[in-house]
Amino acid sequence: MYKNVMRAIEDIGIYPSISLILFFGFFVGLIIYLIVKGKGYWDDAARLPLEDDDNTNFKHSEQ
Repeated sequence: MYKNVMRAIEDIGIYPSISLILFFGFFVGLIIYLIVKGKGYWDDAARLPLEDDDNTNFKHSEQ
């Protein structure tokens, strides 16, 4: 039954292409974002859970 419904919709072949482009674009954008931020930013973020609560000196190295 569901196969017949999908076959009746015209131009449904474009949706898989759009989905693939959005999926690929999102992950390429994410990789670019991670590279631009740099390793120093992520090292600081990784140490945050291990720091004391009274440490108010927040160091953010933005490059």
